[in-house]
Amino acid sequence: MKVLVFFMLMGNLIFANSIKGYWMTQEGKNGKEAIVYIQKVGEIYSGKINYIATVDKKFNILSYTDKDELIGFELVKNFKKVDDLTYNEGRIIDPKSSREYYASVKIDGNNLILRGSLDSYGILGAKRVWKKVNIKKNGEGKL
Repeated sequence: MKVLVFFMLMGNLIFANSIKGYWMTQEGKNGKEAIVYIQKVGEIYSGKINYIATVDKKFNILSYTDKDELIGFELVKNFKKVDDLTYNEGRIIDPKSSREYYASVKIDGNNLILRGSLDSYGILGAKRVWKKVNIKKNGEGKL
C-alpha cells in the first residue's frame, strides 16, 4: 500500500507542470516549424521561440537551428494554471503582425491544444495542436 501511494505522489509531481518544456508548432507551411520553450515565471506561464525546425510531412524533426530572426520572440504569454491540464487567460501573438489574441491551453498527452480567439470567451477563434519535443541544448543540430 505504501508503495502505491509513493508512486501516485511521484506521478503527480512529475506531471504537475506538464505545460513547461519544448513544444513544436504544427502549421504545415514550407517545412519549417517553431519550437517554443514554455516556462513558469512567478504564477504565469509564457513561451518564446527558441529554435526553428525543418520537418518532414509527418512533422518529424529533420534538423533545427537557433539562427533565425524569430528566435526570442514571445509567442505565448500570461497563462494561468487552472489545473494540471488546463491553462487560461493567456495571449498568443502573431509574429507577422504582432497582434495579440486571447488564448487558452489544454494538455492531452504529448499534445498541447491551443485555442486562440478574438473574444475572451473563445467563440471566434481557431485551434492549433502543438507537439511536445525533446531538444538537446546544443543549438544547431539534428535529432
